[in-house]
Amino acid sequence: MKIPNAALAYREATSLGASPVGIVVLLYDRLAQDIHAAIAAMRSNEVEPRSLSINHALLILQQLQGRLDFAAGGTAARQLDAFYSHVRAKLLEAQIRQSSELLLAQAIAKVRESWAEVERNTAQTGVAVPPGTPDAPGAGAGAPALNLGA
Repeated sequence: MKIPNAALAYREATSLGASPVGIVVLLYDRLAQDIHAAIAAMRSNEVEPRSLSINHALLILQQLQGRLDFAAGGTAARQLDAFYSHVRAKLLEAQIRQSSELLLAQAIAKVRESWAEVERNTAQTGVAVPPGTPDAPGAGAGAPALNLGA
């Protein structure tokens, strides 16, 4: 009898009850996990685990980028599209150069936290409004813009 992977079972159970924004947060969680696994593999000179982690991260980026709704998302969707393209390029460069500094773990964590904030706001108000927009409940002016150089 095969024993199920507890982390996989937890992710599946969580995703079944997750909102669309919650699924984005879960994808960012997995993206961050893949990035950290790639960093660890680079530090220990393990080529196959590094490649598997980066390839999986690229698949997650493909899903995130492919689901962008430019008509409804406007500027935010265009910024996320540029961010995903930038992260994809850096992942490929990191794979070639074997450089963990290029993996943008901090930038991914910041964007993930922004999505988590959207999820919290949605749970409180029932409306998915990005933080920092004038219509966002409790959102202050001057929310940080997406900075690709992070």
